[in-house]
Amino acid sequence: MLPILLLIVLVPFAFLLPLVLADRDYSYTLSIIASTIVLLLTAYALYLSYTAGSSVLSTSNFYVPVLNLNFSLRVNQLSMMLLVMTAVVFFASSIVGKYFIGKRDRTYNIIFLLAEGSSLGVFIAANLFFFYVFWEVAEVMMFFIIFLYGGYNRRYASIKFIIYSIFSSLLMLIGILMLYNSVTPHTFNIGGLIASSGQIPAGTQAVILLLFVIAFLIKMPVFPLHSWLPDAHTEAPTTGSMILAGVLLKFGGYGLYLSFLILPVAAHYALYLMLLFIFSTIYSAYVCLSQTNLKRLIAYTSITDMGLVGVGLAAMNAFGYSGSFYAMFNHGVVIAMLFLVAGTLDHVYGTLEIEKIKGVVKNFAGMSYLFILGVFAALGIPLTAGFIADLFIFIGAVGTFGVLGIVPLFGVLVMGAALFWLIERVFMSASKAVEPYNPLGSEVMIASLLLFGAAVLFGVLPVLFLGIH
Repeated sequence: MLPILLLIVLVPFAFLLPLVLADRDYSYTLSIIASTIVLLLTAYALYLSYTAGSSVLSTSNFYVPVLNLNFSLRVNQLSMMLLVMTAVVFFASSIVGKYFIGKRDRTYNIIFLLAEGSSLGVFIAANLFFFYVFWEVAEVMMFFIIFLYGGYNRRYASIKFIIYSIFSSLLMLIGILMLYNSVTPHTFNIGGLIASSGQIPAGTQAVILLLFVIAFLIKMPVFPLHSWLPDAHTEAPTTGSMILAGVLLKFGGYGLYLSFLILPVAAHYALYLMLLFIFSTIYSAYVCLSQTNLKRLIAYTSITDMGLVGVGLAAMNAFGYSGSFYAMFNHGVVIAMLFLVAGTLDHVYGTLEIEKIKGVVKNFAGMSYLFILGVFAALGIPLTAGFIADLFIFIGAVGTFGVLGIVPLFGVLVMGAALFWLIERVFMSASKAVEPYNPLGSEVMIASLLLFGAAVLFGVLPVLFLGIH
């Protein structure tokens, strides 16, 4: 059996040398080819895990034997969702890159492939050492995307982003080292840590959990550690927003899930985490109502959605975990599409101010209806992955917390009101149509259809993920 997971991670890195040596005119072509290969390999990995079981995809090789450290990769039913999501979002981002960045930018494509390879690695790393390494590379690449290719206030947004990221990473690293030294034999292996964590004193577990929770809540993000996100999205280029919201926010959710698996003491704090996630969900939904910038509004919906992910994780049962990962998948592809539409409107109208964009349906009917469908998917309409996600999350939350488990629905309702109000003002106000400045590229429609199609495919056929054994 070929090491499929290893190939998936290595392909983006393998294309770096050809990218450096080839003419700048071929930069985007090479980036698209690499992302296409990753997408095809990921589809094959999904097929293998569904038919033969995810265990056939695991791979492990010695890296530093004296530290009991292997370069090991593995995937299961839940992480497969995030692997597929990452491949789809990066592929969609690759085909629209030249539309928003520039047609001959080699540096951007190098950064893009580094971000892709490391993001894939985060979700399939079988030990916390490489989980951390891949995490760090992806975060640094996102800093450069915002810093080099963002908007007018990109320096402020990128520096704020990296400060929060460094603080988050430092806390996570301290927690990982404490875990390594607290188990016998010492190991970074996630499976080994889960099996050995019972020997860690409860007080030590609580300290490690606190470090992890703060680190991962920053990256999801969750109130009150969220202020970096709206600034980063407002200034990031469109593809940067697609990757940041579609993939990098899931680092926090995935890390929190691993924390709960490894540290049994987490169950004692589930209620407190639940209350925090509920407040973050409702707070960010209400903040959406007051936003005047299109990308900033969409950014706050991400905080609402990731709050719902946290609700499912806090339930700490099979339904909650499955729902959270399905929610991360749905949010990944849908929010990437919404940011793609927002960035396109900025390109064609020259502004992101909601009051200055009118009558989009008159000029771009297809794009308008895709955005509306994306909103429905984000809110969990049946036959989309969002519906499966919400169903599982609330079953899991009610099972653990009773009636308290349905309180986050108020946040969903308020977020829906904000998004439908946005649709009425920006897309459907045809009588006040504003003429666009620039033409629309066909790549944008192709990428949008792919992203929405993924939400529908796995909403109609959830067995493709949930049937993995």
